[in-house]
Amino acid sequence: MKALDIVIFGGTGDLCLRKLMPALYFLHGQGKMAPGSRIVALSRGRMDRDEFRAFVLEKLRTFVGADYEQGRAEAFARLLDYRDLDITDDKSWDKLSHFLTESGQTSADMREVIYYMAVPPALFGTVCEQLGRQGLNQKNSRLVVEKPLGEDEQSAEAVNTALSASFREDQIYRIDHYLGKEAIQNILTFRFEDGAMEGLWNRDHIDNIQITVAEMVGVEGRANFLDRVGILRDMIQNHLMQILCFLAMDRPESLRADDIRDRKVRVVEALSPVTSRNIDHHAVRAQYGSGLINGQPVPAYVEEIKDKEAPGVGETFVALKALLDNDRWRGVPFYLRTGKRLSGRYAQAVIQF
Repeated sequence: MKALDIVIFGGTGDLCLRKLMPALYFLHGQGKMAPGSRIVALSRGRMDRDEFRAFVLEKLRTFVGADYEQGRAEAFARLLDYRDLDITDDKSWDKLSHFLTESGQTSADMREVIYYMAVPPALFGTVCEQLGRQGLNQKNSRLVVEKPLGEDEQSAEAVNTALSASFREDQIYRIDHYLGKEAIQNILTFRFEDGAMEGLWNRDHIDNIQITVAEMVGVEGRANFLDRVGILRDMIQNHLMQILCFLAMDRPESLRADDIRDRKVRVVEALSPVTSRNIDHHAVRAQYGSGLINGQPVPAYVEEIKDKEAPGVGETFVALKALLDNDRWRGVPFYLRTGKRLSGRYAQAVIQF
């Protein structure tokens, strides 16, 4: 296990503080980060290293909850550094270059580095271009990007073009954090390590499959984003679709990433199209109204965005009936549901035999 540098673009944003920092805190506590590793957060705000460390410790107390241990957190915080960086300003990038080459003489001497994009996809191209221009996209570097990778086919192609302009395909990791959940990872083990179960995993024995991700929270300050993309693009086309692929795909030749990807692609290709002619039989879109959750009053979606930061047209609930046109699943409906302000918070997949 070698020491490495982890560089987080958008280091003061919600994704970094709510998801990445707690994950890295646990990895460090489990001894899965080599001594000498460093984590540097990049953002436009001005603060020094000590201020940033204190800021992260405060957030960890909130997001880690009962698993927060002061001593472990302080040890983890000693890995943290911070640089204010304007990604559009060429001169600003000297700060990152100097940080990464402190352990070597030139960019060619950099140790392994992971670049994590915790910024909107519209900035991916600028970041990648600058990394290439500054000579920081060395062969021992990796680039991690997370959804949304665009908002439609055209923008997704633009994102991938921007990534591949500065990094080789084997350097790029496109991730969906739902696939990191232990229950999701166990789907493949459950299916493919038990030959008897796999023999039942088809249309002859299964009536339907239901995938539900329910949330009790509302828009939580994300009205502008959610109203633009809607819950369909925020949840269905990534998280729930990945779960559908795990449940529906044929046995891969191995558990290597490429083999699993190829099987998932076949599932997507087998999806029966939803068109303007049949959409009424396959999809429901809605917004939550005012009401009570656990006896507490909650406002309607349009009331939560009454400050007009968004026009109020995005859906907050989607239910889909998906069909696969292949021998294994023909005629078996897959029901995908997700929404906000529902009566409970849970994520589950139900296989109805």
